[in-house]
Amino acid sequence: MSDCESCDDEGCPECDERVSGDYDDDLIDGVGFADPGGRSALRAATRDNPRIHPCPECERPNMLTPADVAAGYRCDICADSAEGYGP
Repeated sequence: MSDCESCDDEGCPECDERVSGDYDDDLIDGVGFADPGGRSALRAATRDNPRIHPCPECERPNMLTPADVAAGYRCDICADSAEGYGP
């Protein structure tokens, strides 16, 4: 059994980060970033914050978490495209 508060799955990358002390303690909206140090502003998917919502712009399913929706975000693909990183 893991020491992670998010799940009970041994071998979960998020659990392993928390147990090793490498987890980003600067939580926003109750969770960390999905890609700490990267361009994404999206929140990490957890048991309590699953990636279940479509992007409001491109309508791809399962792109955003409830925390992302509450913040008014769009998916990384759409955000990257708008910022000149995409196709």
